[in-house]
Amino acid sequence: MRESLSRIQKELRAAVETQRYEEIQRQVLAFCEAAEGHARALPPGDPRVGEIAALTQEVLEWTRTMVQAGRACLILQLRQIPKVKQYVPGPLPMPPTMRLDV
Repeated sequence: MRESLSRIQKELRAAVETQRYEEIQRQVLAFCEAAEGHARALPPGDPRVGEIAALTQEVLEWTRTMVQAGRACLILQLRQIPKVKQYVPGPLPMPPTMRLDV
């Protein structure tokens, strides 16, 4: 089962790197299902369940970060096209990240 997680992770990373968003969605679901199946097959309290959870979190965080970065790059490229500028909204204002209550 560990091999299937590695294979799916490899396929997911390849889909992310080539910005194939439909494939990314399929691979994320496949990875999560495989991880869940592998974790459920282990006896209760097995420390490998935590390892699977950590790997799943790492893969999903990496995927989210890379997809967001890829989409941001596409938006920047679109903004460079004069005719598209009127259809692509400008950058959103940054929300305040800190508030001081006095």
